[in-house]
Amino acid sequence: MMPSDPFAALTFITGPAILTNACAILQNGVNIRYNLAITQWREFRASVAEQDDRLALLFVDPNLALRLAEQRVRLQLRALGQLNAAAALFGAVTVCGLVGAFLVQTLSVPAGPVSLFMVVAGAAALAVMLSAITTLFLEGACGRSMVRLHYPAADYSTRRAATGAS
Repeated sequence: MMPSDPFAALTFITGPAILTNACAILQNGVNIRYNLAITQWREFRASVAEQDDRLALLFVDPNLALRLAEQRVRLQLRALGQLNAAAALFGAVTVCGLVGAFLVQTLSVPAGPVSLFMVVAGAAALAVMLSAITTLFLEGACGRSMVRLHYPAADYSTRRAATGAS
């Protein structure tokens, strides 16, 4: 039996399409954060290699700051991988919805298996996306921990003057 509204299938496709877009927006934000974090991590590593004490001027525990910077980069890479997987899964669900709607409408393929596949794949994509968001919360916690390691601004000025840093 044909559904009375031929556009009903489109509402089933819209959700995954919107979530694919949400993943792309999240990927863009993580890419920007990653570029900033990798630059910071490289600068920290260069400072340690040069033994110039720049990190000691800024952070109460420079070694912990370096470890947190590296952990942030690793978490961001994990989140990017998860968001890529989620976007691919949501995209597949969207395409399957279009193909499934065509098959159900024109070839009288039963809607049950098509719907089941879309629900399972959509749920998997949503789980991966939520995992990526959780990973980003952990990355944010690393950033907050790094901020707490900073000396207060007044201490920083005093420390620079005491070491003769320009």
